Amino acid sequence: MHVAIILTGALRTIKKTIKYLKKNVLLTPLGSSKTHVFACVQNDTSLKEEEWTAWFKDQLGDKLGFLEWFSLEKHPEFVTHRETQLQHQLLSDGWKNYLRNSGSMIEYFQLQLAYMKMFYHEQVHGFKYDQIVRARTDSIYNKRVDFHWLRWNEDEVATRLNKIKTELEYCKIDTTPENLLRYFMCTILSDDVIPNIQHIWADYAPCATERILECDLTATRLHTYIKEGRYMLTLRKNNLYIVRRELFYMIPTLGTFYGFSRAPTADDFYFNAECQFRSACYYSCITIFDYGSLYEDRSVAAVHAWNEADFFDQDGNMLNSRALYCVVRK
Repeated sequence: MHVAIILTGALRTIKKTIKYLKKNVLLTPLGSSKTHVFACVQNDTSLKEEEWTAWFKDQLGDKLGFLEWFSLEKHPEFVTHRETQLQHQLLSDGWKNYLRNSGSMIEYFQLQLAYMKMFYHEQVHGFKYDQIVRARTDSIYNKRVDFHWLRWNEDEVATRLNKIKTELEYCKIDTTPENLLRYFMCTILSDDVIPNIQHIWADYAPCATERILECDLTATRLHTYIKEGRYMLTLRKNNLYIVRRELFYMIPTLGTFYGFSRAPTADDFYFNAECQFRSACYYSCITIFDYGSLYEDRSVAAVHAWNEADFFDQDGNMLNSRALYCVVRK
């Protein structure tokens, strides 16, 4: 299995999050796989880019596929793209200014730049990655992204399906086929979170071609779906996600096509980063299984309200073993 990790964002907290990237994503055993990081980052620190480049090479070694530096000086075309996109959208000046000053459009532009470097790498070396892992400089995966679910056999799927059903019954959550599928897939990264099901926000957004629930949800059908289904695993909307490479084509185009995807299910705020992501998934026929919880969502709080002691001990280890992710704000 070949895995591409697309890493974007500013650098102010990267020295706190890098160990989780190395432990839970980059250094996870994947057999003889090729695992590379394609990064597009923005320097918001006092260190020079040359120092950061040396640091990234030291931390990631030969796993660093490419490191792209984003700034308005290096990529003045971003402003041109941004203004062209905003010019063709019927938004108020207030919302247009919001998009100019927030990180929404820059986030996807960085993603597109990193994606193009990955695409070029595939062409030069004559192969395609099997999986894409979306990572951010300010966020961590608290569990190993080792794709163990792709190695399950039917018996293991059946056992886990029963485990989910038992926990739902204990929490007095209806064991409908949709709920079984929803909680099975949203917790697939780690069984550690199953006992926390009553506190999990499990969102299931099926694509237009979704057929998994048209017949009985058997272990056999679910086993096939896990390996072949058109789905994406997301943590906190568009913050972190895992998806098959063959499905990852439209989402990166948001960098220069931001605001032009509006799914039928989108609300009046279709132009925000989360809705644009969901609309891109909708038109790519990708089902979304989104995981979240109140505890983890607290880490997304504004910088002034974020308290490291709520999430990490003094050694930087996450306090809650049942958390799948965390945003590190400072």
